[in-house]
Amino acid sequence: MSTEGIDREIRELANSLDRVDLRGKAAIFAVCGQALLPLLRMVENRFDSKWSFPDVAAALDVINEFATGTAEPADHSDLRARLMGTVPHGHELGAPWSTYAQDALICIDAGLAAASTNGHLKPIWIQYPLEPLTASMQIRDSDLIRSHGEDEWSRGIVNDPVFVDALVFLRAAIAEVAQSSPLRIADLMRLVERAAVLLPADR
Repeated sequence: MSTEGIDREIRELANSLDRVDLRGKAAIFAVCGQALLPLLRMVENRFDSKWSFPDVAAALDVINEFATGTAEPADHSDLRARLMGTVPHGHELGAPWSTYAQDALICIDAGLAAASTNGHLKPIWIQYPLEPLTASMQIRDSDLIRSHGEDEWSRGIVNDPVFVDALVFLRAAIAEVAQSSPLRIADLMRLVERAAVLLPADR
């Protein structure tokens, strides 16, 4: 996502996330990764299980334990390598399916990075929870983009109620973990339910 309006929103989210501790960062990506799990299941089903993601559940357990304060940072490099080894490439799936799978897995990997002794999480990775929704909206608005250009579309899309709901959720979630890290597991699951706004509406 390289267009002006969306980029500005992402920078603001990244700046807010940068001020959150590692457990809070892990919580944000745990929530987003779990919310995007239906996209991985869609990819599995659509392509007759050619793609599978067997390490997702174990990765989310690790992140949730760290985010809720029941585990300390550890070396998760092997798990991260296995997880990212299942990422399909664009030429193998095509849009939007490759985007959906890649972004869900990157969110989970970002949570593992936060929970790792040797991980390096970049706050700008907060763009990945928004990319599946954005990709679906680009497809929806393809005629508008062709007519008016992607820059104009980007400026308008940040006021679209569907996109606004996603932004409002991420802002509120980051603010909550900034105040309450580590989260209780019940609060983490409540955020997962609210994070359904990140899913493409046409899935």
